[in-house]
Amino acid sequence: MDKLQAKLILNLTGSTSYYLWNGTEEYYKKLRKAYLDLKSTDHTEYLYFAFFTLSAATLEYSLNYIIAEYCVSKFNPENYKRYCEEYIGLKFRSKLFMLPHIISEGKFSMNEEHHSFKLLEELITLRNRILHNKEYLREFSLPLNGQLDSDVLTFPSKENQINFELKIDTNFIDTLTKEKCLEFADALGDFKELIMMPALTNGLNENAMLLKNY
Repeated sequence: MDKLQAKLILNLTGSTSYYLWNGTEEYYKKLRKAYLDLKSTDHTEYLYFAFFTLSAATLEYSLNYIIAEYCVSKFNPENYKRYCEEYIGLKFRSKLFMLPHIISEGKFSMNEEHHSFKLLEELITLRNRILHNKEYLREFSLPLNGQLDSDVLTFPSKENQINFELKIDTNFIDTLTKEKCLEFADALGDFKELIMMPALTNGLNENAMLLKNY
């Protein structure tokens, strides 16, 4: 089963029933189309940021939906929201790392050594750096050595040209490459196959991304 549109909670003795809409497939559908476009040509640098942002959004929405689905099942519709908001409020990286432990109630943990988990961690870190990038004042050396005497500013050097250097770090957005974007997408595919779909269907089982706690 690849498409789970909604979780239904039916009240057979009252007038109010509930549903939890699952929009994850809409994210993955757009990601698959973008993946094919990105892979098919080398003239796609302008797509890197859009693809990268879509990848991060797909991962976070997937995490949030899995948590919501678990909380509804565990705590019932009347009480689930407080638990759900606390879990969803975790930092992005912590939410990814803790997800298997939360929804399996301690039976499984994330395999931190798995290549796809490390890529998703990198995706989250880079996402935070790019979307929340900022600049602060930096110091640099200006070899003027001017002297102020009686409101007159003089300089010991008679040179007409002064050399100085501004050190500029690589902007995080410039670290995005076609290869890196495709690696992030492949890691998301592993997350969907090995964690998300099992969590929403038959339950988690030990696999390459999941370690069983004994």
